[in-house]
Amino acid sequence: MGLFGKRKKEREKEYMNRLDVPLCLKEDFELIIDDVFTIMGVGTVATGNISTGMCREGENACVYKTNGGVLETIITTIDIHTKERKSNGCGYKTEHVGLGLRGVSKEQLERGDRVIVKNANMYGM
Repeated sequence: MGLFGKRKKEREKEYMNRLDVPLCLKEDFELIIDDVFTIMGVGTVATGNISTGMCREGENACVYKTNGGVLETIITTIDIHTKERKSNGCGYKTEHVGLGLRGVSKEQLERGDRVIVKNANMYGM
């Protein structure tokens, strides 16, 4: 233990144990969008809490619109809003994240749309 509490590596290990990564691998990824904006150099960013599963940078995803439409996209970046672990290019269930999405514009997305990646049974678990 450090002078001011647990070391960063210890906190990160505890956090990853709480996430239950093997379970996240078995579930499809789903994020319900709560905000959309554009960042220069990144493009369209959708933020929200991950409901189930996990996602990785470079994965193909679908955006299911509230009006019934479907948009195909690629997750280019993942910004995790926690200081409890190092960014590893993945987002896990319960985390609040920002996803950089390729091929969709800010105007095409709105609050309540769902970003989904079909992960279930993909990793042989």
